[in-house]
Amino acid sequence: MVYPMGGTIDGRRGDHILLAPPFIATEEDLAQIVSRLGEALTRAVSSVW
Repeated sequence: MVYPMGGTIDGRRGDHILLAPPFIATEEDLAQIVSRLGEALTRAVSSVW
């Protein structure tokens, strides 16, 4: 699961993402999760700039 949240800099501003993979996730699963999240963030940031 991915939980997007806001308010990390001063409790009000900023953004963060909490990843909650299952306990049975393999190293390959975790690598894929990180890779996909990285790609999604890259696309999201590049679309703003």
